[in-house]
Amino acid sequence: CLVEWSVKKLFDSLGEARKVGALKEDKHEMINKKAANLLLIVCYLYNYGVIHCTLIYDLVRVFIRNFTEIDVESLLIVLSHCGQQLRADDPSALKEIVLLVKDRAQNADDSIDGNDQGAADSSRIEYIVDTIIELKNNKPRKQDLVLREKTNALKKSIGRIKSSASQSLAGKKSGSCLRVTLRDVLDAETKGRWWMVGASWAGNQHHGKLWGENDADEPLDQESSQLESSSSSKKASDEEDGLLSLASSQRMNTDARRSIFCIVMGSSDCNDAFEKLVRQGMLKPKAERDVIRVIIQCCGEEKAFNPFYAYLAMRVCEFQQKSKFTLMLTFWDAFKQLESFSVRKIANLAKLLAHLIGSANKCLTIGVLKRVEFSPSDMPESVVVFLSIFMSVLFESSEVEHIRKIFAHGTSNSSIPVKHHVDSDEDDGNDKVQTTKKEDLSDLRESLSVFLLQYLKSSPKNVEGSAFRSNLLAAIETCDEANTDS
Repeated sequence: CLVEWSVKKLFDSLGEARKVGALKEDKHEMINKKAANLLLIVCYLYNYGVIHCTLIYDLVRVFIRNFTEIDVESLLIVLSHCGQQLRADDPSALKEIVLLVKDRAQNADDSIDGNDQGAADSSRIEYIVDTIIELKNNKPRKQDLVLREKTNALKKSIGRIKSSASQSLAGKKSGSCLRVTLRDVLDAETKGRWWMVGASWAGNQHHGKLWGENDADEPLDQESSQLESSSSSKKASDEEDGLLSLASSQRMNTDARRSIFCIVMGSSDCNDAFEKLVRQGMLKPKAERDVIRVIIQCCGEEKAFNPFYAYLAMRVCEFQQKSKFTLMLTFWDAFKQLESFSVRKIANLAKLLAHLIGSANKCLTIGVLKRVEFSPSDMPESVVVFLSIFMSVLFESSEVEHIRKIFAHGTSNSSIPVKHHVDSDEDDGNDKVQTTKKEDLSDLRESLSVFLLQYLKSSPKNVEGSAFRSNLLAAIETCDEANTDS
């Protein structure tokens, strides 16, 4: 693939460029340009979302470790063309890079004084230290801003292409980036290519010589590697057994749900969980229903609300639009069982719903509450707790205008059409959509207005000048105005 070819050619060029004494000046200049162009290919593969920042940071560490003239030039290229994106994707790794660069810069004078031909020029080193510190402090230079504007314009065009492609191939391909490391690429000939479908992969062996380890240490390294591999595999097996046991205790009664549970609970973050779900084909049409139900089940069982589940649900809905309908149905099922839930589970689900309705990508609308049993005279305590927590989280985390739009949904003031997904018998990834002009939520808004006045107006959070009070008044006013207009 292009990534593997570019990185390997880049390493060949860097190796030749570091042999300063053995090359003529014109030959050396040509190799430097070749290395720079190959590095630019890798940088823009990263900028356009093809590869993950892990590979770029691995390259940066190699440049710092060698720190010859060509390595310093390569560092400048990376920082100029994708420095801001690196800062946004992994700021903690950038801090580590800053420390490494400063440490190498302090030792650079010794190399220059010792007439080391491969040592970088002190002025270039000083320039790169200033550049990386400015990047850490988010102070981009003018030339970097120009490059970023051009890159962003192209990213938007590519994003539109990817978006249209994902719609036509919904549930069949992932739009996520390739999370390969430098070790994966350089070891591809001996270990295999795990990122390619059908390619063989030999595990974690045969990694010594590619990473500059001495032959004399090879037996010790192999023994150490075998011990580490055995230990890590045993640990992974124990973790998997623990997750499967936990899945059974959570009534994950099908293989699909157990697999989804293990992926969600065993992932390091939201992006990792989403990519694993896509890779395992869990987000194909109809298969995504189990994903949504497992996410809501896991969220409800947490000791305290974890926003991880909200962000994962948003990613799933963004990738597979039919998941929004499944999400709504799952909450409707939960509303019927509120009286049997613990207060902790009610609170977790209320906060999850507040995040989904208040999100910018509109996973759900306020219309999902139309299946809640509103009874001003005899409302169950569980429903009061659920709605009180839901409204409090929504009011404390949103702007007034956003609250107005949420509660005005389905009126002439809201231009958002209501889409109902209709499943077809054929699992072809294409869902039929029936669109209505607007959703009649006048009864819901009337019930919400009564609830807000009866229960939340007396809330201790309803303090003069607070965001809660402003949003509460805006919600009541919007409900009353919408029902008057209708």
